[in-house]
Amino acid sequence: MVAKDLRQSCALVIVAEGFDESETIPILSLLRQAGLCVKSVGLTSGLVGSAHGVWIMPDLTLAELEQLNSTISVSVIILPDGRQSLARLEADPRVHRLLRQVVAQRGRIVTSREGLRVPRAAALWGSESQEVDSERVTVLLREPEQSPEIFVQNLIRILK
Repeated sequence: MVAKDLRQSCALVIVAEGFDESETIPILSLLRQAGLCVKSVGLTSGLVGSAHGVWIMPDLTLAELEQLNSTISVSVIILPDGRQSLARLEADPRVHRLLRQVVAQRGRIVTSREGLRVPRAAALWGSESQEVDSERVTVLLREPEQSPEIFVQNLIRILK
């Protein structure tokens, strides 16, 4: 059932321990309400705790996602804020592979300015550069003062 659901182009929200629930949960909820395919992906199986003690059960793990590689089309990867979460994503080579794969397929990465360190660690562009190489990656940034709801409305317009 999961593989059939993922045949369409999907957005993935990658969550790791310490994610920012005030951003992640509205993004998941609002994208799903808009009828878009969006899946939460955890680094490992089981519940994932947010920075402030909210626990969620991701739809998939990275291992399950890798097994579905031939049946999935990922248009967007969303990397939510959260200092601990971003550090875990930055350190995980599976996340790096996934980001490179999605960029190679002309997908997008959505994150905050703080989250830019994850695609940098995946070697999508030079760590010294402040500019994004638009030939290799498109990054949509959420500004700190922008509410998740307004950000998701803008994201939905881009994805549809």
